[in-house]
Amino acid sequence: MQRLVKLLAASLATTGIAAQEDFNVLQHLGGNGQWFPAPDVTGISSHVPAGCKVDLAAFFSRHGSRYPDTGAYNEWFSLYSRLQGAGNFTVTSEKLEFLKTWKPVLSYPERQIANISPTGWKELYAMGTEWRLRYPDLYEYNSPFTMWANFYKAAPRVRDSARLFAQGFVGPNATELTTIYALNSTDPASWGNSLATSDLCKAYHDTGGSPYTNTWASMYLPPITNRLNARIQGFNFTQSEISIIPYLCGFETQITGRRSPFCNIFTADEILQYEYAQDLRYWYGNGPGTDIEKYQMLPIVEMVAQRFIDGPEATYKTGNGTFVPPKIMAAFSNDGQINQIAAMLGVFDNQQSLPGNKLPPNRLFRSSLICPMRGTIAFERLFCPLIASNTASRSGQSGYNSTSSDAYMRIRINDAVYPVVGCTSGPGSSCPVEQYHSIIGGKLAEAGDFNKLCNVTGFKAEPKANFFMDNALSFQSVIKP
Repeated sequence: MQRLVKLLAASLATTGIAAQEDFNVLQHLGGNGQWFPAPDVTGISSHVPAGCKVDLAAFFSRHGSRYPDTGAYNEWFSLYSRLQGAGNFTVTSEKLEFLKTWKPVLSYPERQIANISPTGWKELYAMGTEWRLRYPDLYEYNSPFTMWANFYKAAPRVRDSARLFAQGFVGPNATELTTIYALNSTDPASWGNSLATSDLCKAYHDTGGSPYTNTWASMYLPPITNRLNARIQGFNFTQSEISIIPYLCGFETQITGRRSPFCNIFTADEILQYEYAQDLRYWYGNGPGTDIEKYQMLPIVEMVAQRFIDGPEATYKTGNGTFVPPKIMAAFSNDGQINQIAAMLGVFDNQQSLPGNKLPPNRLFRSSLICPMRGTIAFERLFCPLIASNTASRSGQSGYNSTSSDAYMRIRINDAVYPVVGCTSGPGSSCPVEQYHSIIGGKLAEAGDFNKLCNVTGFKAEPKANFFMDNALSFQSVIKP
């Protein structure tokens, strides 16, 4: 154990983040923090490059901030019961004084558990208005608007997130004008064509990052447990209880709208250690460090790339006739799916595997910046005809294809721009859409036969996502804001 502690100390010595005066604990909670715009981690401006305009956009977003699920609430209540049972324990730190009177902050747990919280309402409505203002030319005022959401039978929070976004984006007439297609990801007809494709993948298994998370927990949690228990007489935290303190910090803060006293218990370095535990959870649970799980949303990314090649004016044949998708394609799902999309974007392809026994300070992959509550991965099609025309002139070509050679893919994760590895020749380090489509095609080839990958039978064809292009799918239902 002493060797592990020394390794931990060495890995933290070079982080530098904890020493920053503006360190904000709420921005280092992995998947358990509320949304915030990501910092400019890549040095690429989010402004639209000169000579370009955004003529298509799409995003996949996690649901907004929520109340805890049943399992987490039971952990909270267990801690509350143990604190109550300890009687008149004493503390030697003012930061722990609140524990004597603390109780879980849910007023009506039977109604609130797993549902969107008021902070989530605010996040999503604000998101809708922000996207409306960001892309004023991509939606015609007071006209019909189409959206998508994972039906997610366990709770309505994903569907509710789409409804709240619509109210902010479309405005007072959102109920009349908006159609939200809720995709049933457990229907066999949705194979590879939903917002939770792993629901039909028999081989899918999210390990939660084990065994790497277990190794890291054995390093970073014992010193914190010992430090805090030394400041309490008459009560001892278990290591498991210590591990949920940052979780309580994030959830209590967004549920009540006030900074939780749990946010003051960990030091900045300890919060960074917790954040890394979250990174390991996602990297090895359903992200780039997995064998099967990372490929699950790849057909969806390919669909976006194809949609961007087809261009903003494309019309698609459907079972009911034709469908013209909106120029802003909005979709909502859960954190696992957002992380799976992140794994296949191509922006983290140079990230070395995350070790379980040390904290790499300069990693690009940080769960806090990828899948917090309302975490959003967005795609922009940059239409740059002047740039393409100049390039064609210099090369002696006459003209260009207005739907492909003058269009570029730009990826934004929680607003920050992330370049695609090996594809930055476009304006603002963007990637030509056809080249991006080819990159995703290579990843599909790498994944191989999805039926074999997922150990499924009964599906006659490989999964092909097209829900952005088809509004007549049998596994969708319509909900209204």
